[in-house]
Amino acid sequence: MATFWPPSSSSNYPSIFLYLQSYPSLFFLLFLTTSATSLTVASLVNPHSFIASRVPYSGHCNHIVPESPIDPSPSAVFSRASLAFDVSFFSGGDSFFNRYQSQNGDVKSARFRPMSIRKTLGDGKIYKVEAKLTLQISKTSAFSSYYGGDFGQKKLQVTQIDGRSSWGGASFDFSGFWSESTGQVCMVGSTQVLSVEGTDLKSFDARLVLNYSNESNIYGSLVKGVLESVNSQSDFKTISILGARNTPLNYKYKLLEQSKLDCGVNSGESLSLENVLGGMCKVFEEYTPGFMTLLSFLCDGERMRMLLSFSNISSYSRLFPFDPRTSLVAEGTWDVERNRFCGVSCRILNFSDSLSNAVVDDCSLRLSLRFPAILSINSMAPVVGELWSIKTESDPRYFRRIEFSSLNDPLWRFPSLRYEYTESERVGKLCGASKRRPKSKGNHYPDAQTSDMRFVMSVKYPGGGNVLRSARASPYFVGDRLYRDLLVRGQGVGVTGIPMNVNSVTKSFTNITYRIRFLNLNPNSESRGDIYAEGTYDRDTGELCMVGCQSVRLNNTVAMQNKTVDCSLAIKIKFSPIDSRSDDRLKGTIESTREKTDPLYVGRMEVLSRSIYVHQAKESVWRMDMEVVMVLLSNTLSCLFLGMQLYHMKKHQEALPFISIAMLILLTLGHIIPLLLNFEELFKNSHNQQNLFFENDRWLEAKEIVVRIVTLIAFLLECRLLQLAWTARKTEDHHHRESVWNAEKKVSYVCLPLYITGGLLAWLVNHNRTPKRIVYIGKPHARNLLYRPVNLKRSFQRPPLWKDLKSYGGLMLDAFLLPQILFNGFSNSDLKPLAASFYGGNSFVRLLPHAYDLYRSRSYGKSLDWSFIYANHKMDYYSTAWDIIILCIGFLFVFLIFLQQTFGGRCFIPKRFRVNVGYEKVVELQQAGEQHNTNDS
Repeated sequence: MATFWPPSSSSNYPSIFLYLQSYPSLFFLLFLTTSATSLTVASLVNPHSFIASRVPYSGHCNHIVPESPIDPSPSAVFSRASLAFDVSFFSGGDSFFNRYQSQNGDVKSARFRPMSIRKTLGDGKIYKVEAKLTLQISKTSAFSSYYGGDFGQKKLQVTQIDGRSSWGGASFDFSGFWSESTGQVCMVGSTQVLSVEGTDLKSFDARLVLNYSNESNIYGSLVKGVLESVNSQSDFKTISILGARNTPLNYKYKLLEQSKLDCGVNSGESLSLENVLGGMCKVFEEYTPGFMTLLSFLCDGERMRMLLSFSNISSYSRLFPFDPRTSLVAEGTWDVERNRFCGVSCRILNFSDSLSNAVVDDCSLRLSLRFPAILSINSMAPVVGELWSIKTESDPRYFRRIEFSSLNDPLWRFPSLRYEYTESERVGKLCGASKRRPKSKGNHYPDAQTSDMRFVMSVKYPGGGNVLRSARASPYFVGDRLYRDLLVRGQGVGVTGIPMNVNSVTKSFTNITYRIRFLNLNPNSESRGDIYAEGTYDRDTGELCMVGCQSVRLNNTVAMQNKTVDCSLAIKIKFSPIDSRSDDRLKGTIESTREKTDPLYVGRMEVLSRSIYVHQAKESVWRMDMEVVMVLLSNTLSCLFLGMQLYHMKKHQEALPFISIAMLILLTLGHIIPLLLNFEELFKNSHNQQNLFFENDRWLEAKEIVVRIVTLIAFLLECRLLQLAWTARKTEDHHHRESVWNAEKKVSYVCLPLYITGGLLAWLVNHNRTPKRIVYIGKPHARNLLYRPVNLKRSFQRPPLWKDLKSYGGLMLDAFLLPQILFNGFSNSDLKPLAASFYGGNSFVRLLPHAYDLYRSRSYGKSLDWSFIYANHKMDYYSTAWDIIILCIGFLFVFLIFLQQTFGGRCFIPKRFRVNVGYEKVVELQQAGEQHNTNDS
């Protein structure tokens, strides 16, 4: 369907219309142009809307559902959801989809979305339907973890999925009719797709025939259809479709009584629906426990209709993998007495010859789902279930009981969950030595009930060289209560009002359980999954000691029965004090307690984290906001002082030639170079913002733009100063101009070698510097510092040369008064070319960052060097020694300028070394007289 937008209202429309009426030919030309443009826009918005009308309905569909005129009454509109289906399977059309390189394992799905359904005036309850059919192919990345042929032998374990999906497909716009009495839909339509070469659009005309069952129950859940080409030049001939109807009208549950007869083995205490946030419907919107996907279609609180899909690999796809060979249709209800969902599952049969013969039958499967009330290290899934057959073992369709579980469900939906520590004895033996350690005097370590216990770490495997794997560690339970509940709802009392028994060992020791989730899991090279661990945390010493379990798939095996759980891991982590200035937030080890000859043995793994503490995050966010304000204030003051200098120059025109051109050039370059470098970084970051710490902080970006605008204004004012000083020298008399330029040359002879020597020294220091460990920032949002740990990666690298030269340029700007001091001395001027506000104020602006850096180093400790905005270490020389030296030099230069402009340019030179000013004036007058006599002669 084409989409049009009405023009926005404007007061100019009447006048334009009257103007066009005066020129009919122009009005006609504009009308033709507007009409052509409207057609072009409509075809771009929906290129199929005009093509579909070329396919005649009567010649292809009238014998299936007769065409009828639409009922114009408003009550003729029908529910569009009655015919929709989002989950389906299609076969055929391989040549049409060759451009997408479809392979085995790809998920093929068709989605049918009615745009409108209206009653007609024909007999037999016929409706006019306009709809869109989308055929999709999702390519998935999957793990090589197979359950084998008999998925009833072992409990299905969940594998952490890190899939990547790519999409391919085509969308058809259809128009046709639906007969409610026969359940048939016949439609004609077209699509446009790019050719294989990708150079032009190709049009495909097709007919779609769908058959809906008149049974509004589990047996009428399927929709069968055929998509056929209506021309001989199409890439496809026939595509068969089998879909699961979304919401049949007036759906009736037929198998609820059977589901209550047998509802699994009572294997432990379970939560009631009242203790599940959102209820059963929210949990099972799409439940994916590894090798099985459960999709709820209809749920009214206690009753549910669903689809189950099994796969022989644990893969990820954005499309529901509906395949009639491995999918089940189910319905059931919640058993209040046993606190579990009891369901009946039915197979899809008779699809092997043709999808049009598929039926829902053989409802001999039983399904049970429940929410355990107590978790342990050996059972961490908040949702578990069973699927089994009630047939006898001699029946060929019989299979053994399947147990499945999911570790990916959010625990916050189950606030009443409790945790049972089953490894206390092992933890006591492993951590006994640490319990005897004395409390660290004067040091404070993170509290177990705060966000400080979450962190991102790097894990270095034995024999892996410098290759690190990133992992995210977060507590699941503190004591026997949910860690997230402690953070969100506050400490002390849980959701149920029961006091939280957090410190269940001693006042300093806390029971705690963790999940260590590896972020860069490579299924092709690594056979170990996430780690679940439990142990104790000592707040007095900052030591975390745990035993852990990790799912392991043995090398050179793919069968599910060869996948096991290794619970022999010993995890020891030492947190740094909260007020520590160390780069490392924590250090630790993960190692196996097995013998080295054991196939499950894993060597000692080093653990390191530089995630920041909560108070550091708060301080950093506040400090960065304050530093942005300070940058704005400093640049604004620079503009103000430059304006005051321009005003001073207007009042003292005679002093203009005695402003050092070298000083003005230095100041001008000092502002334009950072601007250019910042714009270059901005251009680079627009292509790769993955490593930007503030990539989503639009407010900070806005403030950075304001800073650059103010810096640009300062640059323009300095250009104006330079232009005025240069022009003033050109208008001076020849002798005066020559003496001033001679003084300027002497300044250059002194400054240029000095600056070049300093640049060479900076280059030599950079060249001979040993590589240091640098930190790359991951992707967390600046404002999420309090809740999400910072993802840091390390490598050893020598800092680039341009950064050292940039810092050296900042040092030259800090001493911007040096050329003026030398010029005053060489010219022996007794004028006041610089306003006190200019040389004093700009010196204050340049020296203030160094004073602030001294304050920051003592008030904030060792701040994160990648979060500096004001007094940025990459822009200038900053350290305690340099800060003191630069401050002293800056104050000295201001004092010397003051003396020169008060007592003369050479006032600080001993008198016996000064040239007599009166003598110089006599010499100047004598030279002028000689020049005059020469001109007369």
